[in-house]
Amino acid sequence: MVELGGLLAGGLEIFAVEQRGTVRLGGAGVGAADVTRTLRPHRRMRDQMAKGRWNAEKVAAEAQPNRSITVNGRFYRSGKLYEPVIPEGKTWAEAGARSAATAAYGDQLINLFEPATLKTLLAKSTTKRPSKYGPRKKATYYQGTITFKELHAVSPTFRAVIGGRPLTAAGHTKISWKFRLDDLGQALMLHTNWPLSGGRQAAVLSQYSHNAAHAGRVVAPRPALVAAASSLTGTLPRPSALVDQSFPSTE
Repeated sequence: MVELGGLLAGGLEIFAVEQRGTVRLGGAGVGAADVTRTLRPHRRMRDQMAKGRWNAEKVAAEAQPNRSITVNGRFYRSGKLYEPVIPEGKTWAEAGARSAATAAYGDQLINLFEPATLKTLLAKSTTKRPSKYGPRKKATYYQGTITFKELHAVSPTFRAVIGGRPLTAAGHTKISWKFRLDDLGQALMLHTNWPLSGGRQAAVLSQYSHNAAHAGRVVAPRPALVAAASSLTGTLPRPSALVDQSFPSTE
């Protein structure tokens, strides 16, 4: 999986987000994930940091590669963002029991690997046409929209991403999406964007490869390197995910 996202205002990026890693599919969707995320602040974000708009220390930590793994029902975090609360001698923090998709979502809001979610999007599609990828390989292109409220009703991943935050104000936010499926019905590409307050916009492009020869394994960190949740010296920080921009009281 390769994913590029960003927060934009007036057509110019405030920051970009890059995720790269492996998403392993299981019987009901994502079975495990190992993803490295890096935030790239642009000039507008740096200007806003100088005015106190963003937490400069957190942005600096997120500008380094931070890795997340979900496997066997457990969630792990490692990287500069999490170092302050990980005890000496450990490099990973256990973040509890989570769904397998947790490591891969938060910037991208739509999980095409959830059967019910994909079925809903196909039913709501306003555009369907033949497409191609690679040399002589057939695909189908779909396009449409879905609201936060509609996605919340069908997607466990989206419900997990927003946590307990109410949809009172954001429920009618409309996500515009387009994706391609290969001739086996497997997702190849997904592009989403949605409006934010103040004329801003969030956008994410995810690309997926189903080449078994290049598929990576997802394994848990070595136990000796993992700090149990009970041993952390503070609350595990949350990455500044794009979805946070749709809710009040976020950075």
